[in-house]
Amino acid sequence: MISLPTRKAWPALLALVGFILIGAGCKDFFTDPQLTSIAISPAAPTVAVGGSTTLSARGTYDNNNTKDVSSSVTWLSNNTAVATVTSKGVVTGVSNGSTTIQATASNGITASVTVAVGNAVVLQTISVTPATATVAAGLTQQYMATGHNSDGTTADITASVTWTSATAAVATMDSAGVATVVGTSGQTTNITASSGAIVSPAVVLTVQ
Repeated sequence: MISLPTRKAWPALLALVGFILIGAGCKDFFTDPQLTSIAISPAAPTVAVGGSTTLSARGTYDNNNTKDVSSSVTWLSNNTAVATVTSKGVVTGVSNGSTTIQATASNGITASVTVAVGNAVVLQTISVTPATATVAAGLTQQYMATGHNSDGTTADITASVTWTSATAAVATMDSAGVATVVGTSGQTTNITASSGAIVSPAVVLTVQ
């Protein structure tokens, strides 16, 4: 025969049952969120040979929250002859080509991106236009600098070069490539544009 608990024991018994039911209903509250996926950014990174770029990994959890997991995943380059990657996700280009960079979490969740490595685009020469100009005293002349790059491309670099007038008493230059004529008729000066050690061939400005 089963003996029922005494009336004095009922409150404690009910409290125990309630605690068990609450605990069962809130089991997720006491469980650490589980990582379900990783996303690496940028999604299509590029880096020059000898250059570097930093990847980041963002994890999504089963409670729909996300957080940066870049420092907790393990980073791996599938071809270190093309690019290497540090434990912080810093990718360094070694040679031309492409390689897969993978991020792996402690629970085995992985993500990967393909990194393209190429030669850095280097400025090789600068040309200035117009090649000749005749301007009256007190007026201005706009010059344009074109950069010729190692990959065969060109770009307007007027605003980023250093402009020089060989004779400031004839014409002065501002940072935008504008010459202001201050000399007298018949005088000339050479105008050049430079970027680091690269200097354009001189063009001639003549005072009208």
